[in-house]
Amino acid sequence: MRLFILFLLMLSLTSSLSAEHYPLGKAVLFSALIPGTGELYTRQYTKAGIFLCAELTIILSYFRLHQETNWAIRSYEQYAYTKAGVSLHSPENLYQLIQNYFNSDIYNQGVELYARNRYLIWDYNPQAYQEYLDMYLIGEDQAWDWQTENYWNKYRDMRSDKQDLEIYTKFTFAAAILNRLISIIDTLISTRKINRSEEYYGKLSIQPDWIKRGMVINYEYRF
Repeated sequence: MRLFILFLLMLSLTSSLSAEHYPLGKAVLFSALIPGTGELYTRQYTKAGIFLCAELTIILSYFRLHQETNWAIRSYEQYAYTKAGVSLHSPENLYQLIQNYFNSDIYNQGVELYARNRYLIWDYNPQAYQEYLDMYLIGEDQAWDWQTENYWNKYRDMRSDKQDLEIYTKFTFAAAILNRLISIIDTLISTRKINRSEEYYGKLSIQPDWIKRGMVINYEYRF
């Protein structure tokens, strides 16, 4: 028991007579990987807490916005199926078309008008005309009709909400980069300041010598 107490006492006496010198590159690398860890490494706990909380908020915001975006997509797909007769999980380009055109007949009329002017009147090419129609005309399996302006406007609002959520999600990436840049700059400045303010007086350590049942006292000084 006495030896155990003596051992704890000697461990507590092992200390440096100066503040610790922090490698600048290591501290900056920590901040680049996870903002706040560079400050944590240099024992600036208040700043570390601020940056870590900001990083956690950004991560949670990203996952929340990503989930809300998926909810918004499922909502407007279900709405288009119910109100306009669009098949569920249709291609994205079709959801864009039904946002821009009230029904598929109006869209097809525009396609035929352009194709006729382009390939029959301006540059007579019946084969290109038919190929264009085959490529861009909407068939019966993808036809839609919003029936009322209110349905159509509500769908466009739902699509707009989804696009806003996608933009906000991208903002979280920018916020994460900005949080790292600020943490790196703060760590760079703070670590240099801490290292310049240090005065080194050496390192004193006391360790047990179990063979001789005594203690070894070391004093280290770097020139």
